Amino acid sequence: MKLVRLAGWMVMVVMLSNTLYYPMNIALAEPARAAELSGAIKPVSINKATAEELEAVRGIGPAMAQRIVDYREANGGFKSLDQLKEVRGIGDLKYEKLKDQITV
Repeated sequence: MKLVRLAGWMVMVVMLSNTLYYPMNIALAEPARAAELSGAIKPVSINKATAEELEAVRGIGPAMAQRIVDYREANGGFKSLDQLKEVRGIGDLKYEKLKDQITV
């Protein structure tokens, strides 16, 4: 009878430890998982990136990437992120979608 009671207690301890451990494990992994799910990427430098690297930014296709590179070469680089609005095809709305994915 004592063995059955001990086994019951062991099951309870395992269940309780799993209840406490798994939420903690998920909470610790959540920020990394959220970044992965959102497709977050390391910001791309608009002053250093190649056209191909710029295409990795959501919202920048091949033509836009080439216009950014051309503007950069013609004007000696970007001094601020806002200056990206001077590239043909990048208005306020497009800029708002890109600004968190790029850096100078």
